[in-house]
Amino acid sequence: MLSYVFEAIDDDLGLMPLAARRAADAAGLRPSLGAWRSLGRAEREALTRAGQEPRVDVARVSALLAAARPEPEVIAPVPEPPTDAPPSELVAALGPTESLPAKAWSALDALGRYALLKVATRAGGERLSAAYQEIVGESARVLHLDATGAARMVSVSEKAASTRRAVARSRVGMNAEAFARLERADAPKGDVLGTARIAGIQGAKRTSDLVPLCHPIAITRVEVRLELDAAARAVDITATVEAFDRTGVEMEALTAASTAALTVYDMLKAFDRGMQIGPTLLAEKSGGRSGDFRAPERGVRFDVREIPLSVDEAIHAVSRPEAGGIVVFLGTVRDHNAGQSVTLLEYQAYASMAVREMERIGAELEAEHEGVRVSALHRAGALAVGDLAVVCAASAPHRDEAFRAARALIDRVKASVPIWKREHGTEGPYWINWQDARVGGST
Repeated sequence: MLSYVFEAIDDDLGLMPLAARRAADAAGLRPSLGAWRSLGRAEREALTRAGQEPRVDVARVSALLAAARPEPEVIAPVPEPPTDAPPSELVAALGPTESLPAKAWSALDALGRYALLKVATRAGGERLSAAYQEIVGESARVLHLDATGAARMVSVSEKAASTRRAVARSRVGMNAEAFARLERADAPKGDVLGTARIAGIQGAKRTSDLVPLCHPIAITRVEVRLELDAAARAVDITATVEAFDRTGVEMEALTAASTAALTVYDMLKAFDRGMQIGPTLLAEKSGGRSGDFRAPERGVRFDVREIPLSVDEAIHAVSRPEAGGIVVFLGTVRDHNAGQSVTLLEYQAYASMAVREMERIGAELEAEHEGVRVSALHRAGALAVGDLAVVCAASAPHRDEAFRAARALIDRVKASVPIWKREHGTEGPYWINWQDARVGGST
């Protein structure tokens, strides 16, 4: 495609596409419409394709435009727009309804950034809105979608290579017979732990072959450790991956941990086909533009976090031998509220204040209901429809008491914990109260 749809330029290239303008600007030349049309169709196409390249070949562009008549005006070469964040004049021209986060801007190709800024400074209005929809569109909301909403591999060509590191964990729980075989190292298929370790390393190296939108990574180190937890009859898996590259290795670490866990299952399934795998999670990462990350420690009963919630973690936090019943409430983001559609939900919180309030509520409930233990985990940040927003769990010697405690827990969390929500939908983004929450639950 030689031009954007919003430009409405026919195949004859009678008008100068934005790609050709980018090429000419980079070369410090400004041809008139007459000069453009004086060139042959092949030269006009060559100039347009030069402007679609990540870096314009200035010498070639100058040579092509040398044949134009009248001669193009000589101007100062126009620099490329910044790659880290959209220019303020573009943000102002787009306004509040057409957001352009820094990550979405950086993920655009060089021509896309140039075209948006050019249209914003020369036209604006409906033409800018059409350009935004064609160039940015759904990618403003989810980077791994293109403007039309189709899945894509995000470009990392503008990023600088740096040291990246990620650690992922997984767990495999099993029955007594399977664990005894593991401890004695006499499984019929051979060395379970050694084979799983090699499988995890191979999994990390093959991640881009398995996950369609992952980039091949220059991995420099993979370590997979497997440790036995005799009390829980489980294998704890820790995978560490390091690389020097333009993008992170979180997926490589998660794939390594998952592949090792699946190998443990495969080698012991003759003794327990009901083995449980998980939770599998990213424990930490470092390097890259997004900075460092560390997941909360397991066993926390009350927390507010920007990573997906674990139902297993909440259940584990309230499990104990004397508990005859465990009740779990799951709050998920739904696609409507009060007759209006919802496409995205944002949670913001003073995390430390919110956790302290949840701990106060938990202590209050455990004092009111004898033998009860409760846990509450809440998401923060942007959530899509269907994402898990809150997990509340309660255990008690009898199920009736657990039901009552779980019901009271979610009601009090909703009523008094300082977490605020902003919905995105047909009416645009707006803040709402807890009572208006578009979160549906089940027990």
